[in-house]
Amino acid sequence: MRKAIFFLVLCLIILGCGQKKSSANEAKSGSQTDNVFFTSESIKLVNDTAKIKRFVIVVAPRLFNDEEFKTTYQLLTRVGHKIKVASRDTVLAMGTTSALLKPQMTINEIDTLGFDGIILIGGTGAAIYWDEKIIHQVVQNYAKTDNKIVAAICLAPITLLRAGILNGVKATVFEDKATIDEFKNKGAIYEKTNVVVSKNIITASGPQASEEFAKAIIRLAIGD
Repeated sequence: MRKAIFFLVLCLIILGCGQKKSSANEAKSGSQTDNVFFTSESIKLVNDTAKIKRFVIVVAPRLFNDEEFKTTYQLLTRVGHKIKVASRDTVLAMGTTSALLKPQMTINEIDTLGFDGIILIGGTGAAIYWDEKIIHQVVQNYAKTDNKIVAAICLAPITLLRAGILNGVKATVFEDKATIDEFKNKGAIYEKTNVVVSKNIITASGPQASEEFAKAIIRLAIGD
């Protein structure tokens, strides 16, 4: 089983999980503010506290997808939502374009009651959480709790699948034969599309769907 997972991950590293090639300058375009990075574009916050939600974004220590993270972080914070970033540890995490990110907490510190939603970022490194029992428990608790959001993009929906919360649920994932086969074999209803919203679970297929993914989270957060 481990050999099969290693082979899948190796193949996806070559494919880049749908990652568009970026220049060295683009990889360095982010700046660090409040322990996370985003571009210099200004972020307009909303002062309506009733609409503000708290999210934890989980990234892999290595090879998380930069585009998926930056787009999701920027759009959610722009409308006023609060975000903490978690990983296996709080050492600098490295993205697929070598961009660096300092997580603020570890996955062991994620308090189910402390956040309104959990967002799993993709990239080839996301495979580290596929069988992570701590994350499985958190997403299971969120999935069965009213007004909580569970979201995953690219390869991260496999974590939701293995946590058992996609059985009989419409969802999408990075388009690859191995991932799609696993979806179908483990009871998920695979849909070949960018973003799927099934009650309080949101899945997206890759970096090209990052903006649509983030907007789906925002709409669900305000009850649209």
